[in-house]
Amino acid sequence: MENKTRLWTKDYVFLLLGSVLLYIGFMVFMPTLPARIIELGGTQMEASLAVGLFSIVALLMRAIAGSWNDKFGPKVLIIAGFLILILTTVNFYWSTAVAALLMLRLFHGAGWGIGTTSIATGVSKLVPPSRTGEGIGFYGLTTALGMSLAPIIAILIMNYFSFDVLVTFSLVLMVFILLLMTQVKIPKSEKIVHQKMKLFEKTALLPAGLCLLMAIPLGGIQTFMMVYGTEIGISTTWVYFIGQAIMVLISRLFAGRLYDTKGHRFVIIPGALSMIVGILILSFATGAISLFVASLFFGLGYGMAQPALQALAVDRAAPHNKGTANGTFLSGMDIGMAVGSFGLSIVATYYNYAIMYRTAIIALVIFFVVYWLTLGRKVKNS
Repeated sequence: MENKTRLWTKDYVFLLLGSVLLYIGFMVFMPTLPARIIELGGTQMEASLAVGLFSIVALLMRAIAGSWNDKFGPKVLIIAGFLILILTTVNFYWSTAVAALLMLRLFHGAGWGIGTTSIATGVSKLVPPSRTGEGIGFYGLTTALGMSLAPIIAILIMNYFSFDVLVTFSLVLMVFILLLMTQVKIPKSEKIVHQKMKLFEKTALLPAGLCLLMAIPLGGIQTFMMVYGTEIGISTTWVYFIGQAIMVLISRLFAGRLYDTKGHRFVIIPGALSMIVGILILSFATGAISLFVASLFFGLGYGMAQPALQALAVDRAAPHNKGTANGTFLSGMDIGMAVGSFGLSIVATYYNYAIMYRTAIIALVIFFVVYWLTLGRKVKNS
């Protein structure tokens, strides 16, 4: 009985470590690759494609990889995803043409979609059913923490070194993770006879849709924080990501257990409200202190709500469909990030970034209403 409820196994810890390093190693290109394209003579539209192209390909690969995970097992797909990421990252060294960088970004997105979906599926197979909220919650911590730390690292490397050093940093992480993943053992699900490939898991569509809405303001933060700092005269925008990372960590001290004992309602509703407060403060920020306070509210809310939604998506799926469920859920995040990057930039073009962030609150209000009408009235987990 003890083994069935044990969470902190070697394989689980290795997957969590691989996940946080993957998010750091990949997301360091989010704020820097567009700048690299402009530096090489590319247009603003081409720079935007650096964000959009990987999201589109990742979305497609998640749909395919989710079903492949259920059929072949996550470990094979994890290794395949990291091999693609390593080969793509190496090519960043000598790709000095904009078209070549954009083409590489397609392969980058493919490796990202396969790798992240497969690690998430591996985690869901290792977590004991009675500790789903806690186990998936710590995985969610790695994604949120990685996305919070990556911009800080990227800014520091680009300020003090060069793009090639950034590529080397990412490459070293990817190789290390690949070696780490070869040591992981993940149980396979029982094969279902005549199982057809599924591009999405219908039971995960609602959590994925909610994640999409939540990721819209996050996409605006990840993409435009440095530009927003310039607009309001703050050079130390990295303090925002420090605060966000701190609160994401703090949220893990209680949110997972709260999910398992009280239900998702007691985690997601406070999380959504905290994110709304954080974005509102962010839109009125006048200095580093108000920026930091905004990050505390948004980081806490995101750290509570995102892992809870992913746990919900996994909970609702049959054991042999957990890979597809993870792929469906993470696709919602990809779409939301893309909408946040592209859609909110239109608002900023006609108004300013402060108005843009206030507009992003609409997505969180819709998130709150949809969640309450569909799932929030239920006190216990389904």
